[in-house]
Amino acid sequence: MNETEKRSDEPENNLASRLRKIREDRDLSLEDVASKAKISKTYLWELERDTAGTKKPSADVLLRIAQALSTTLAELLALATVKAPEGPVEIPPSLAEFRDRMRDQLTPQDLQELAAMKFRGTQPQTVDEWHQLYFALMNTARRRPT
Repeated sequence: MNETEKRSDEPENNLASRLRKIREDRDLSLEDVASKAKISKTYLWELERDTAGTKKPSADVLLRIAQALSTTLAELLALATVKAPEGPVEIPPSLAEFRDRMRDQLTPQDLQELAAMKFRGTQPQTVDEWHQLYFALMNTARRRPT
């Protein structure tokens, strides 16, 4: 079996396959990435061929590899970074009060997106906190409220 056939049979959800794919997509050699990540070329080669997942690189090594590939750990490890809730989200009372304060400036989509947001597992608790969040997001997105 040649190298191309081996690659097409490998599952894409293992570190070895993702590592090789990202490296090749960026047109980088093993030597390029190993040098930037300050690891040996042999070790990187072994990681790319470890489809069984027996090698357990440290978090520091994974971070250096991700940086060398100009990617994130989340992409390298295929971690979900954001999971949007499905269907309508319940509107907390303080957000409903903020909606009323803003009158027609919030679209139903804006309201649902705000209601779905959490930072470190929590949401704004007061109308003023919702107001600050909304305008911070508007400024970040460079979109002016209507």
